Amino acid sequence: MPAVKRIIRILSHVKEKESQDTVLLEQYNNELKQFVKAQAVAKDFVKFLQTLERQFKNISKGDLKSITETMPSLLNGLKLIWTISRHINHNDDKFESILAAISNEICQKVRDKIDIRTIFKKKRPEVAIRDIDSGIEVLEKWSEQYNKTK
Repeated sequence: MPAVKRIIRILSHVKEKESQDTVLLEQYNNELKQFVKAQAVAKDFVKFLQTLERQFKNISKGDLKSITETMPSLLNGLKLIWTISRHINHNDDKFESILAAISNEICQKVRDKIDIRTIFKKKRPEVAIRDIDSGIEVLEKWSEQYNKTK
């Protein structure tokens, strides 16, 4: 921000000399206000999403069982963020993109665990069926929990 303040100071001095530069200063100030607002929104997003870091790690690095166990607290945390945030609950698109990213990660974890082309070749049938059941459970739980948030 020191560089921004320096630019404003310079433009203010120029403002006294020429009226065209006044327009530049006004445009610059408007852009600065929009930037500061966007920065506040971004900080808000980061602050709230950091509270769910453990749940995000469980989804990205955990097994299917830990993902299933993590979902209720993750979605409760997301609901809480939606309720108390000044910016997030006014930005449906960003929130939906967060939910889509979580959905994609969960689906990818299930795909990684259940490779249809090789699951019965690499695993005994009872192990393969247990893995498939776990994948189904994860996806059904996500669908159930996700639909409760709507």
